[in-house]
Amino acid sequence: MAVQIDFKPNRDLLDPKFESYRLSLDPLPVLKQQLSGGVESVDLGDDQYGYLHVRMAGIVNHLFQDSWAPECVFFASEAHHVFWVKLSQDGKLTKPRIVWQLPSDSSRPNANTTISFPCADWTVVSDGAGGIYLLSTPSRTEGEPWQLCHTYHVESCYPPCHLLHSVHYNFPSSHQVECLLAHISRPQDVEGNLKLSETTMHFVCVLEWISFSSAVGSETVSWNIKRQRRLVGGSFPNYAAIDPAGGALCLASEREFSFIYDSQKQNDKDEVEKVGDLKPSTPPLYTYIQSLEDITVVFKIPETITKGDIEVDFHLSSMEVKIRGKVVLQGLLWNNIDVEASTWTVEETKLEVILTKKETGLVWQELVKGDSRGEEVLDPALVEEIHNRLAHLTSENELIDGSAKPAYNPHQLEECDVSSEFFMFLRLEGDSHHVTHQSNIGGHQWLFQSMVSPEKLPTLCLRHDVDGLLWQPKNVLSEDEPEQFRVEHIATFPALGFVQASKQDRKYIVGSPDFSYAVLSDNTRHIYIYRQPESLNAAIELRNRKTGQEVSSIAKQHVVNLEQCDAILGLQACKHCIFVLSKYVLFAIKINES
Repeated sequence: MAVQIDFKPNRDLLDPKFESYRLSLDPLPVLKQQLSGGVESVDLGDDQYGYLHVRMAGIVNHLFQDSWAPECVFFASEAHHVFWVKLSQDGKLTKPRIVWQLPSDSSRPNANTTISFPCADWTVVSDGAGGIYLLSTPSRTEGEPWQLCHTYHVESCYPPCHLLHSVHYNFPSSHQVECLLAHISRPQDVEGNLKLSETTMHFVCVLEWISFSSAVGSETVSWNIKRQRRLVGGSFPNYAAIDPAGGALCLASEREFSFIYDSQKQNDKDEVEKVGDLKPSTPPLYTYIQSLEDITVVFKIPETITKGDIEVDFHLSSMEVKIRGKVVLQGLLWNNIDVEASTWTVEETKLEVILTKKETGLVWQELVKGDSRGEEVLDPALVEEIHNRLAHLTSENELIDGSAKPAYNPHQLEECDVSSEFFMFLRLEGDSHHVTHQSNIGGHQWLFQSMVSPEKLPTLCLRHDVDGLLWQPKNVLSEDEPEQFRVEHIATFPALGFVQASKQDRKYIVGSPDFSYAVLSDNTRHIYIYRQPESLNAAIELRNRKTGQEVSSIAKQHVVNLEQCDAILGLQACKHCIFVLSKYVLFAIKINES
């Protein structure tokens, strides 16, 4: 049985008195490095139209940071060269240097290159079309050329594919590199013991977990495939990483994932089983979208259904929908409706029921109380209205009149600010395929993933109330601990959950490895930086003009407008600067001059 792990916040890392960010007009130095040849950036093809394709394309960050040397970043050019750039000790950007050329293959479809660094001496590169390259890179910090040691092509992989994570193991007699590759496929095209129903979805997400091994001590290092495992799920995972200490896989996903293939157990089908007691991948019975005045409910119906086959009865606090005498939906509504103003209509294969709210301005938490068969689609206008109600938590203008807004009250949180989606964190054992640890984190909006320490699992940042809380999954090696795996709250980014929701055009969001700031970018040229609250100098006395209370710390917000930047293709952060990648220019915003 899986152990239930607790995402319990550390109260010492929360700031209940946090009010807002103050816009700082202090200029931040911006370094520029012109790039010869455009950055590789391939859009989705006409046949890649599914929601999962869009989800995977949305996580593509074309700038790759070396977690073992955070001041070094890499990117691929349109000519399939891998370039290296570093922020040197004198605070300047080095000139881009080619460290490797991807093998040319005219038959390879256009796809984005992804890079992962399992250790300080090895690098894994995916060409986006199923090709995996294992390279020796002992001098990455100096930008020395990489040496190709092994090439492998995943035959069952459908481009585009994305390299999510990789780890390196040192054994007494061998080295081992494991990598995790994701791609989108039709259910009928997946190789393995697929258990998902093909009738419920057009596309599925496939995770290829591949292990490479080589002998230690040989003059020429020869790598071979040791093991290959395959998982399939109905959603693209927000978080997917290989546990560097225990041969397990950690996932945070909205849908179930199943092991469908294991090269070491391919003759034992009973060992390949569904993992996790997760929500079935069935389509919703209905969808609904609400504004401040009404709710529109949509049912999909067969073409043979006519208006005469449908009955809809409205009451003050309930409704009933019948199709050919069969009750489809019945029950108490979340709140009262205006019966006379409510109506319904049939259009081709769609039944629309429009409920007029009795109390306008109230956001309903659900449509019918206790009915979970429906799915809500958020209205952008409603979301914007909610953001305007909470706009006092951040500002685009410097606050000079000293007026203070009240601190955030969790009872003011609107329903649209709480994620009600099914969302699970799982740790899957690689040999038994069983879930060893799990936690339901539904209700906490996903923010971002970051690498705080290269020898540990990546961290995940979730929204709690309006804050962004950073969580570190970790293995506990002490014999005194009752559990060998847990998730710890290690840092808090105040009001980051609200701040990111207020940026409608946001593209990337990352946090610095030392937790000193978080940074967001939009699609074009704006960078928003949110620093942790800093204590004022004891010699400086600052008081709130309205309340007279002494102000002991200030949280600053910076807004940087990048010139010569038509589209932001990548964003990474280190302790001293923020790297921003555009098509022809690499920017470095110096954040901590000292």
